[in-house]
Amino acid sequence: MQSYGNVPVQQFNSLNLNPERVVCGPLLRYIGIDYGTRTYRGSCLLVSTDHGAPQLQVQLRNEHNEARDFSIPGEKLDSFRGQYHFWRYDLRLPLEPTRQVVTYQSEAFGPQEFHLPAYNESMKFMFYSCSGFSDIPQETKVKFGEKEAPLWQDVLDRHNVAPFHVLLGGGDQLYQDKLIKEEFMKPWTDEKDSKKRLEMTLSTEMCEGLEHFFFWNYVQCFGPKGSPVVAKAYATIPSVNMWDDHDIVDGYGSYPADMQRSNCFQVLFANACRFYYLFQHHTTMELAPYHGMIRGSLPTCNHIVTSLGPDIGLLALDCRGERTKYDICRPKSYEIVSAELRRAIPTSAKHLLVVTGVPLIYPRLSLFENAMEGAATFNLATIAGKTGALGSVVSGSLNKWNGDPELLDDMNDHWTAGNHELERKKFIELLQLFARERSVRVSFLGGDVHCCGAGRLYSKDMKNKEEGDPFLMVQIISSAIINIPPPEALLTILNQNSTYNTFNGNVEERMYNVFKKSPDGSTRQNKKLMGMRNYCAGYYDDRNGKMNFWIQAEKIVGQKGTMGYLIDVPKLIFGDSGHKLATASTEQLLQEFVEMQRHYGQQQQQHNQPHHMAPNLQGQSHYPQLQHLQHHVEGFFKQ
Repeated sequence: MQSYGNVPVQQFNSLNLNPERVVCGPLLRYIGIDYGTRTYRGSCLLVSTDHGAPQLQVQLRNEHNEARDFSIPGEKLDSFRGQYHFWRYDLRLPLEPTRQVVTYQSEAFGPQEFHLPAYNESMKFMFYSCSGFSDIPQETKVKFGEKEAPLWQDVLDRHNVAPFHVLLGGGDQLYQDKLIKEEFMKPWTDEKDSKKRLEMTLSTEMCEGLEHFFFWNYVQCFGPKGSPVVAKAYATIPSVNMWDDHDIVDGYGSYPADMQRSNCFQVLFANACRFYYLFQHHTTMELAPYHGMIRGSLPTCNHIVTSLGPDIGLLALDCRGERTKYDICRPKSYEIVSAELRRAIPTSAKHLLVVTGVPLIYPRLSLFENAMEGAATFNLATIAGKTGALGSVVSGSLNKWNGDPELLDDMNDHWTAGNHELERKKFIELLQLFARERSVRVSFLGGDVHCCGAGRLYSKDMKNKEEGDPFLMVQIISSAIINIPPPEALLTILNQNSTYNTFNGNVEERMYNVFKKSPDGSTRQNKKLMGMRNYCAGYYDDRNGKMNFWIQAEKIVGQKGTMGYLIDVPKLIFGDSGHKLATASTEQLLQEFVEMQRHYGQQQQQHNQPHHMAPNLQGQSHYPQLQHLQHHVEGFFKQ
C-alpha cells in the first residue's frame, strides 16, 4: 500500500482532517436506545486545538432517501496542558422503522458515515481485543503488518459490504507497555532496592512524563496519523469499550498490595483513568454515570449495561477499576450490576452478551500453578502467553520485592486462579438466575489470551435439549486483532489439559473442538485453541432465534484476509418468560419495557437519584449532586 511517512494514504485522506487542528478523532461511541422515544443515543469525540467547539453537522437518510438535518453543539470535557481540548458531541438520533445512514462532518474534518438499525432490528457487532503490540522487536511488528493493520482492514472491508452497527472492545484497546522504558521512568527502574522503589515519591518531572505519555500514546494508537486504519474504523463504527490491564499497565490490579499502593502506581493509574474515560468513553470519571455507565463500588469502576436492539442485551463488566489480588470486582458491584440487568435490559431480549476481558471459560492453568510452587524463577509471562515489556519485572524484580511467585500477575489475572474461583462461581450463578428469570441465553465474550476458541457450560442431562437448558452458556474467545500469538507449544499443552470440569453437580464446562482445519486448509491437531490473530463478527438471526458468532482468523500473517469459524448459540425457551417471548410480539414486549422504565424513572425522581439514562446536561456545573473527584486517586486502594 502506498504510504506517506509510513501512514496508509487511503484511510488518512478519507478522514479529510485539518492536521493542524485535529490530533485525534472523530471517535464514535454507542450508549443505548431509549425505546420510549425511539431515540438512539451515542457521542462523538474530537481532540483539537479549537478553543470553541466546531459545530457538528449531522444528516440522517433513510431507505426512502428522505433526509433530516441536525446541528449539534459540543461541550468541553477536559484540556491537555491548555493546548488540546476534548470536545464531546451528544448524539440523540431518531430511529425509524427502516435503516438509516448517518453522515456527519464539521469544519475540522470531512464527511463520515455510520449506520443505524431499524427500530425493531438488532445490531450487527464486531468483538475484538488486544489491538496493539507489546514491547516486542520492531522486525516482528513489521512482519505482522504494524502500519497496515491487516485485520482492521478486513473489518472495514466487511463493514463496506454488510455494515456493523457497533464495535465491542473487550480490553487492551491499546498497549501502554513501552511506558516502563521511557526516560522519565529511569529513577524508578534504576532503583535496585525494592523497598525504596515502593516508598519513592515521584518527582514533578516523572508525574508530567506520565501525563505526557498517556495522552500521546492514545493519540498515536487512536489518531489518524499513527493508526489511520483503526482511526477510520472508530470514525465509522460506534464503539462500546471496556478496559483491561494493558489499557493501564501490564497486569494492573493483580500485583501485591504494597506495589498497588505505591506512589508510582497511584499516579500512573490516575493518568490511565483520566485518558481512558476521555478517549474510550467520551466522558470523565466524574461524569461517567451521566454518560451511560454504571458506577461500581469505587469512582474508578464503571460497568456498562445496555442493549444492542430489542433482542440483545449487553453487560461489559469493569474488571480493573476496583481490582485487587483478591477481588476482580467487589460484592457491591455485583449487586449493582444484577439490579441494573433487571432494570435496563429490555424484556424482549433473547440473548445477553457478557464481556469480561479475560475469558471465564478457559483451560485450567493448575498445571503451571503447581509447577510454580517450587520455582521462584519460573517465567510465568511466557507460560501464560504474555509478551509484555513488564514480563521481566513480573518474573524477576517482582519476585525480589515480594519473594512469592504465586503473586505474579498473569496467573492471578485468570478467573480460575485460586483467589478468584469462588467469585467466578458466584458471578456465573448470578447470571444463571437471570437466565432462568428472563429466559435469556447468556454468552461470554473474552479476549486477553492472544488466541481464539470457544467453550461452554451446560447441563449434563440436557445435552440433546439445548434450547431448554438455562445453564448452557457459551464462551467466545477472540484475541488478538493486532498483537502476536503465544508459542504454539503453550497452546498444545493447554489443549491437552482442557478436559471437562465440573461446575456443580449437574453442570459441566469444556472447550469446543472448533478448529478442525487451519485458515490455510491444513488439518489441525489442536482443535480447541488456535494461535492466529482474529476478531469475532456476530449477529442475531431472527428466523430461528440463534446468535451467530463468526471467529474470523487471519489466513496469512501480515496480510489482509480471514477465514470464518461459526459458533451458533441457540435461543432459550424456559418457563413463563420463555412462553411470553415466544408468543408476544416485539412491539408488545417493548411497550411493556417502556412502562417499566417509566415507573422506575418516577421512583428515581422521587428520591432525586441520577441513573445512567438521565438527561444529558450541557456543562459540568449543571449536573445535580455532582461531587468533584480529583484525577489523583490516592486512597482508593488502601482498603
